[in-house]
Amino acid sequence: MSKDRAAPFSRKHRKYWIPILGGMILIGLLNLIIGFVSYEPPSDKHEKIKFDLPPPTPTPHDAAIVDAPTPPN
Repeated sequence: MSKDRAAPFSRKHRKYWIPILGGMILIGLLNLIIGFVSYEPPSDKHEKIKFDLPPPTPTPHDAAIVDAPTPPN
C-alpha cells in the first residue's frame, strides 16, 4: 500500500498534524516565557575591560627573527 501524499489536510492526516501543531505552539510559548523571565536589561554603567596579562618572555626564536638580515630592495 502506497502513502497518500496528495491530501495533507485530509481527515486521515488530521490526527497527526493537529497534535504536532499544538506541540510546536506550546514549545514556542514556553520559549517566550523563558526569554521574558530570564531577560536582564543592559546596565547603564560601562566599564573598560582591563587585561591582567604577564609581559611576554623572549624566546630564542624571537631573537633569531629580530637579528635576521633584511633583504635588499
